[in-house]
Amino acid sequence: MSAIGSFLATLWWPLVILVFAVYLGLVWLLIRPFSRLRPYTGQLLVLMGVFGVGLMFFVISFSFPAPAPILRAVTDASTIPRVWFFALVPVTVIALIPIIRGKDEPDPKWGNVRLVAVVLTALIVSIGLFGVIGYYVSSALFIVVLMWVLGSRNKVELLAVPAGWVVFSYFIFARLLNVRLPIGSVFAAILG
Repeated sequence: MSAIGSFLATLWWPLVILVFAVYLGLVWLLIRPFSRLRPYTGQLLVLMGVFGVGLMFFVISFSFPAPAPILRAVTDASTIPRVWFFALVPVTVIALIPIIRGKDEPDPKWGNVRLVAVVLTALIVSIGLFGVIGYYVSSALFIVVLMWVLGSRNKVELLAVPAGWVVFSYFIFARLLNVRLPIGSVFAAILG
């Protein structure tokens, strides 16, 4: 498993996106023959997409270096991806049951494609800015942009939610799990 994880971790990211697109294409091809599932194609693709990303990070977590035996660490860098994956499994199953039984609402005819494009662009820009302005500032800006695009205009919410996320991320990752998130080249230069 660690060899597969190491292989996935070293892949060129456009190739990973291509492989992921092929995976979603295969899921779509599996859905098409079942006329009962066709009205739920979008929901099934989202569920299987989230599950696929979780599975990929779960497998990659096996390539993470193990903590030194002297430290006797209870958690390490692989803890969170594995916990998230094992939490995704029952959530995916619970979400699939009403779809398979035909009890869930079918997909709407057309969604707001422009909104999806804006959110996807903001996500890609946010990830691209990790190396420049760091995870904390980049993720806070992404949350503000996402909230604004989704219609939130409350100034308190626009400040409190990203600030709460940054504080939560800092305590969970930096303090509890000892995972150093990127601070970015700008803040690395300022802080020395």
